Amino acid sequence: MCIMAWVYGFFILPLNNLKIMKKYIFIAVILLAVMIILGGCNYYAVQSENTNVINAPKTPIVNGNANINTNENIPLVPPTINVNQPVQPKTIQVQIANFAFSPATLAIKAGDTIKWTNNDSVIHTVSGTGWGSESLNTGQSFSYTFNQAGTYDYHCGPHPSMTAKIIVTQ
Repeated sequence: MCIMAWVYGFFILPLNNLKIMKKYIFIAVILLAVMIILGGCNYYAVQSENTNVINAPKTPIVNGNANINTNENIPLVPPTINVNQPVQPKTIQVQIANFAFSPATLAIKAGDTIKWTNNDSVIHTVSGTGWGSESLNTGQSFSYTFNQAGTYDYHCGPHPSMTAKIIVTQ
């Protein structure tokens, strides 16, 4: 009975009075507008079903001007790294100039090759324990592949003060 009295007093009674009815309609319109505005704010907080795609602007630059109005879905694809794939060996250059090896210390991976080039006006050699070059005239090169991990000290035969080191890791 109490609930019916409340419904009658809150809903039915104002319908008999035009002033109160206008007030209720005004409040209802305001509440509806607030709900629409708040409902629209939630649009950007919802994640798309495809989480591997973001909606990002694509801005191609043509003649120094960026086209900012173009939007496109850009897939987020992580780079593929195959840990079982062998690393390709490299050839690293070492310069012989001004009676010095440059760089004097070099860290490489097993299987890499070092290529020494004589840029001095005198003859030099590359001499390590169990390996080395013949005499290198100006412009000549010597290459050696290091297959085992370790530290390899080397020097120039005619100029023993010219020393350097190669550190080979797996």
